[in-house]
Amino acid sequence: MSDLSHDVPSPPAREAAPQPRPRAPQPLRLEALHLLVTYRCTYACDHCFVWGSPQQEGTMTLAQMHDVIGQAAVAGCSMVYFEGGEPMLAYPVVLAAARHAREAGLDVGVVSNCFWAESLDDALVWLAPFAELGVADLSLSSYAYFTENLEDETHLRHAVVAAQRLGLPIAVLEVGAPAALADLGVACGEPGAIMYKGRASEALAAGERLTRPPDTLTSCPYEDFADPGRCHVGCDGNLMPCQGISIGNLWQRPLADILSSYEPASLPVVRQIAAGGPWELAHAAGLEPARPLYADECHLCYELRCRLRVAGRHLEVLAPDQCYGVNEPPAADDPS
Repeated sequence: MSDLSHDVPSPPAREAAPQPRPRAPQPLRLEALHLLVTYRCTYACDHCFVWGSPQQEGTMTLAQMHDVIGQAAVAGCSMVYFEGGEPMLAYPVVLAAARHAREAGLDVGVVSNCFWAESLDDALVWLAPFAELGVADLSLSSYAYFTENLEDETHLRHAVVAAQRLGLPIAVLEVGAPAALADLGVACGEPGAIMYKGRASEALAAGERLTRPPDTLTSCPYEDFADPGRCHVGCDGNLMPCQGISIGNLWQRPLADILSSYEPASLPVVRQIAAGGPWELAHAAGLEPARPLYADECHLCYELRCRLRVAGRHLEVLAPDQCYGVNEPPAADDPS
């Protein structure tokens, strides 16, 4: 039998199935933009993320706040917050900016330490214009963690009562300890945990608070870098999902552009934290943790970020300087 295989035509080559095109990343959408109106504050709290104090400088102008509000509206944000530092130190311009935000169709929130509530009458005067604007949230700070006598929180109590009379929605920000406001009908819930970054990394992260080996700090429990929901923007223009981690600068690029091109996996520091927390950042950066135990994830993360800055690494992401205590004035007894 003759071999006829050479007479059998080969099957036509099959065209490769077209590969699906990779989808372009979806633009990041923020629900809220938090304006760090100023780094100045009437207090210098041990737990402050941004090293606020009476000596700090740097405050947004009204024009800058209008710019940020306009960019937030264009980018699809639904709400802006005014915070700091202490935003009410810039009361007239914050009020004007809040009015501008409402006219732009945005909800408004304000975060304050209540320094202005010297009396109930005073608190009513300060808050009445915000009530007229229809402010959606007034968040008031409690300092129960830092006082032995909860009756010292008279400013907070005045502010709460005034807000209740004016019909302002309020939230009480408790850190480390509950406020004593049950008699005012305020159910505060579970106090938030202290996060050991910023000034807290130096002032509070010590002694019995140090319980966590660094190899257990393998996630970020506080921020979702893929979908943060809200970001902060300082008077320096840096856009931060976490204070001290910048994903762009609004004075250099429009917010909408920053959000449309944002990819956590392409940003140093963000990529490592999102993948495996501060422990992964330590490995990727080639940095050995400086101590055997840490207070929490923020504590190790902040230490590593400070060391990277000292080495001049990733300074475009590890910004602004303010969040790393660069502008912290020396203590009164410090001869330097």
